[in-house]
Amino acid sequence: MYELNDVLVYGNNGVCRLVDIRKEKFSGTDVMYYILSPIFSGQSTLYVPTENSALASKLRPVMMKETLHEMMISAKEKDVSWENDDRLRGEMFQNIVSNGLSTELLSVMKSLVIHRNELKKTIKKLHSADERTLNLCKKIVGEEFAYAFGVELDDALSHIENEFSEAA
Repeated sequence: MYELNDVLVYGNNGVCRLVDIRKEKFSGTDVMYYILSPIFSGQSTLYVPTENSALASKLRPVMMKETLHEMMISAKEKDVSWENDDRLRGEMFQNIVSNGLSTELLSVMKSLVIHRNELKKTIKKLHSADERTLNLCKKIVGEEFAYAFGVELDDALSHIENEFSEAA
């Protein structure tokens, strides 16, 4: 069980602070909830039922700097092949993104950054589905890196994208 003020990642919702654990009555039933406040987008409050294992399992502590650094090195060293079939690429990327931050997710982000940079040279843009995937990767990766390293979100994203661009 988590404690008040723990900083957690909740699925693809990003980095959140646990601000309360309390019973709430939604749909006529009292249920105990983790109440989360997103750190990088204070637009909403998230309610996660503590006894719903499917939802509660999406909560985890923010990774340590060392772990994130090692994941970044692994992703930079990993060769990423580009799938030309939009549908297959979208399915593959979506499966990886849905699992949250991992070396594979960083590899997807690397692949999209490199492909986007190659397209820019020919005055083309990423496919809209790829652009959405890249933006989701940036949210997931950027927030966790920014929090763990104590930097602004934009600075974390710039650093990560520069690392991937140099790895090409």
